[in-house]
Amino acid sequence: MGILRYIMPVLVLGTGVAISAGIYAAKPEPEKKEVVIEPRKVRVITARRGAVDLTVDSQGTVQPRHMIDLVPEVAGKIDFVSEKFVAGGRFTKGEVILKIDPRDYQAAVYAAEARVAEAEQHLIREQQEAELARQEWEMLGKGEPTDLVLRKPQLADAEAKLKAARADLDKARLDLERTVIRAPFNGLLTQKLVDLGQFISPGSRLGVYYSTDILEVRLPLSNRDLGKLDLSRLQEGAPLSVTLIGSQADRESRWKGRIVRTEGVIDTKTRILYVVAELSGEELRAVDTGTPITIGQFVAARIEGRSYGNAIRLPREALRQGNSVLVVDQENKLRTRQVRVLDANRQYVVIDGGLDEGEQVCISQLGIAVDGTLVEAVPVDKGSTLSARTDGEDKS
Repeated sequence: MGILRYIMPVLVLGTGVAISAGIYAAKPEPEKKEVVIEPRKVRVITARRGAVDLTVDSQGTVQPRHMIDLVPEVAGKIDFVSEKFVAGGRFTKGEVILKIDPRDYQAAVYAAEARVAEAEQHLIREQQEAELARQEWEMLGKGEPTDLVLRKPQLADAEAKLKAARADLDKARLDLERTVIRAPFNGLLTQKLVDLGQFISPGSRLGVYYSTDILEVRLPLSNRDLGKLDLSRLQEGAPLSVTLIGSQADRESRWKGRIVRTEGVIDTKTRILYVVAELSGEELRAVDTGTPITIGQFVAARIEGRSYGNAIRLPREALRQGNSVLVVDQENKLRTRQVRVLDANRQYVVIDGGLDEGEQVCISQLGIAVDGTLVEAVPVDKGSTLSARTDGEDKS
């Protein structure tokens, strides 16, 4: 009985193990399935090389080329004011703006004319006396006569007095002419500071006057912007084209102008260089609406940049961090490619290196993309994804 007490547990355990093994051996084999990796669908666009014209965007405020204070050159009381002498009044070159009482200056002209007549008579007498002196010396004198004998000093003094009298007359006539203040160029009066009956003195401000024939816009450019422009053309006298875009009464208008010069100095604090756009003649009216551009108006500018004959332009979403793009290789797998970027904005990116003609570039937003990811490329029409996005560019 003692031995049986030790053997029974072993027999029970062995029986359980045998039954478990039999059950495990009798269970059916699981069906084996082949693992299939589903490719991820991505939109792609084919890289095509062609001619690309870069543009540079900037902005600025329309200003007149000439801004002056109207000031008198003579003193007096204002006795005439043009009806246009108001803020906003427009004058053509040479048109009378106001007049100063001319009577004192007219009297000065009369007095100067009298002094000229007197000096002319004095010169005639001296010339005649000099001639008599010469004749008397020829008749009675011996040797060479002195200048004093021939009255040359007296004659020179009379000539000098006549010149001075004529200069005084010219000055008097000029002062009389200056009593009429005329528009120095076609322009617009923006401030009126005096009025009829007021006494003014030389140098006092009469008003602020802006030119309207030629308007300018100062446009700031960064160092990156400068790389897209061929500023050497300005030194050769060939201006760059610029389109100015502004709104008036909720209506957008576009004006065509010219970049005619740079201001020549880069700001040491901002590293900005200003270029100057100029408009004149028909350029002062919008090409699409005919609306005249206005002094003080804020405008956006799109400047003609460099041209490249063999570059690739892609939608902006094709560019990834670090100036890279994702291309789909022949095995339909994503590959990261470093590219050389010429220009990039919100609409498109221009590439001239690192990408070959005909390669499929991914434009889908994938979040984190891993090299070697299997994808299914879905071609997207370039015209619908790029041209449609850059209509605003092409219209300029």
